[in-house]
This record gives sequence, C-alpha cells and structure tokens, in this order.
Amino acid sequence: HTDGIPGNGAATRFLYDENGLTKLASLGAQSMGDVATLTDFLRFGKEQYPADHRVFVFWDHGGGSAVGVCADERTGNMLRLNDIQTALTNVYGSAPDAPPFEMIGFDACLMASYETAAAIEDYARYMVASEEVEPHTGWSYDGWVGALAKNPAMGGAGLGEAICDSFLAACEEEDVAEQATLSVIDIKKLPAL
Repeated sequence: HTDGIPGNGAATRFLYDENGLTKLASLGAQSMGDVATLTDFLRFGKEQYPADHRVFVFWDHGGGSAVGVCADERTGNMLRLNDIQTALTNVYGSAPDAPPFEMIGFDACLMASYETAAAIEDYARYMVASEEVEPHTGWSYDGWVGALAKNPAMGGAGLGEAICDSFLAACEEEDVAEQATLSVIDIKKLPAL
C-alpha cells in the first residue's frame, strides 16, 4: 500500500536512503515464512552492505515460541524459532566470535520470550520485542529510524530505548497505550536468567 512498491505478490528488494526508495531486484514469488528466503536475505545484507553495526527487524504477525513469526499470507508458512536460528547459523556460523547484530527486533506480537532470546543468543547483543499482543499501530519507524539517522553509532541499548519510547508515544497518540508492551533485553544477561 505504499507508492512505488508493487502489490503484485512478487518479493522485491528496495534500498531506502536520502533519495527515497530505489528498486534493487525483483525476486518473484517467495515465502516470507521459509528459512531459505530468510537465509538468502541475511546473506544478501551481509555481502552487499557491510557495516560496523547491524540491526535486523522481523515485522508481521507473531505467535510466540509456539507458533513463530512472519506469517506468509500466500503460503501460510511462518518462521519458527528453529528456522530463525538455522538461517542465522547458515550465514554467520554457529557461535560467531562476536554477535553480528547490535539488535534483533520483533515488531510482532508475543515474541519477547526466553525461548526467542535463546534462539538469537549468539547473534545479537539486544532484543526488542513485545511479550503481549501489540496494538495495531506497531512500532513507530519514523521515531526510531530518525533517532538512528541522527546517531548512526548508537548501540543496541540506546536504539532499543528509542524504539520503545517512540512506540509508547505513538500508542498514546492512538489512545492504545494501555495495551502497549515492549521490552529491550540485554542478551548477555540470558545465562544468569
């Protein structure tokens, strides 16, 4: 439903920068709930856009550790936690020397669980997710992407705080703040938990 993005069901890669959206490739029909699609996208990002700090956001419906995330409405597939871990391992190896992502986020319901954090433990310093059903507003991308643009060296903790603060502000504007839950989890604290 965004100008410049075709609604023809084909997966398309875009780059968004100061020039707006630039189409990079059309990939044809892909299932967003398939581990191969996620692996391919992670590999593409790693190879084409090297960076000192990386962030990855899963966006779509979530059903927690029992169901997964990123329901593909066409195929009915969803990414299970094992799929996410498999894709990360396929691209970054098992137990990389340092987590490749400053933050992995889930703009999806019910994903802030111990199981989700454990699935990404070797791959992210921080996780941002909601332990409950997110209000229909979802994350406020204008708010946190704007904060990141002002401070590109921002760490995962600061970025997580910007995501949570802008999310709550947007929920207050939409009068759904009483439904808002979102947390920033320091993954290195997981073993103690």
